[in-house]
Amino acid sequence: MQSRTEIRPLAAHGHSGRAVVRDLLVHGPRPRAELARRLRLSPAALTKVTRELLESGAIRPSEQGATDTGGRPGVPLEVAVADHQMVGVKVTGDGVYAVRTDALGCVMRTARAELTTTDVEPVVAQIIEMVKEVAEDAPVEAVGIGLAGAMARFDDRVRLSLYLGWDDVPLADAVERACGLPTVVSNDVRALTAGVHWSGPGRGHDDLAVVTTGVGLGLGLVVEGRTHAGVGGRAGMIGHHRVDPGGPVCDQGHRGCASSYLTTAAITGAVAVAHGEPGMTLERVCELADAGDGVARRVLDDAGHALGVVVASLVDLLELPLVILAGDGIPAVVRARDALERSLAEHLDAGAQPPEIRFLMSDFDEWARGAAVVASQWVLLEPARARRVWARRHQHEPSRRGAGA
Repeated sequence: MQSRTEIRPLAAHGHSGRAVVRDLLVHGPRPRAELARRLRLSPAALTKVTRELLESGAIRPSEQGATDTGGRPGVPLEVAVADHQMVGVKVTGDGVYAVRTDALGCVMRTARAELTTTDVEPVVAQIIEMVKEVAEDAPVEAVGIGLAGAMARFDDRVRLSLYLGWDDVPLADAVERACGLPTVVSNDVRALTAGVHWSGPGRGHDDLAVVTTGVGLGLGLVVEGRTHAGVGGRAGMIGHHRVDPGGPVCDQGHRGCASSYLTTAAITGAVAVAHGEPGMTLERVCELADAGDGVARRVLDDAGHALGVVVASLVDLLELPLVILAGDGIPAVVRARDALERSLAEHLDAGAQPPEIRFLMSDFDEWARGAAVVASQWVLLEPARARRVWARRHQHEPSRRGAGA
């Protein structure tokens, strides 16, 4: 692997240094004076921190050149993102998708493999193989793995992943031991949200929501510039938010909840019953709707209405200016946009500002990219475990500290 003795991993820097790196990643190049104001550091303290970061290769003068900062010229600083790379992995019930990105989340390499089983041992082995493949000959510093489940924002285990049938699986430890790379596990929707915020359509926004539809419903939140995970790490459970007490029943027996209208199974099931087509797919529903089929159009309009209720509740509660809609169900949501906008206008509080709605067509590589951004966030915000992994590696391979897997 490539030797990087001259560049320290991001996790190795102190609190102020990591804060500078994070601010530059989230907001782009900034001059020292602006960094000092934002991070509430004295000019002397900021100078000391940035000098260390410049000497270590973590940051560099930006190619954007000098800017005017209060009458004094200042050269913006930026992160040397390509020198600090991450691996992101998205695991579904039938596939593993891996990407290698720079520290900001820009994809540099991809790989994918199908799964023939969801048994823990073979799936973990496949994840390890994919990590090694995309991390080969690269300065990888950490691995982020996103999958459905009740994980905390930065977790080391898979918890209550219903689609895989896993619980209390020590996935991070298995990957760390096999690859020698610090590894963090996160809920996949929260990972997608991280990628959207740092280097996707949410970049530059400190407050936003990502709502995903498809097999299930998911919610990711960014509040005051940080991904919000809740007290126990499980914030975002909106699938059973009540939409209509007289509505259909979901698979958990709730009547009229969001899931009973918005999941792929709910949409295809409703159209399948009316048309007598048990093999109905979401693609087929969209084709029928485009052709003017009344049943398909009504089902999609009902889905749009339900989504409008959910989004209105989020905006009323959190005053969110931006909501990004994503997930496998986005083709149906796009066709239900008029119903969504009508429902949103109907259910928003009279004093609320309507949010900007954006649609994100997100394949599984995009979800994996989000997991790589989670890895960047993790080493910058909670670096203790990453430091321990690198210390163990340094003891065994002193000439290759900071190398990729």
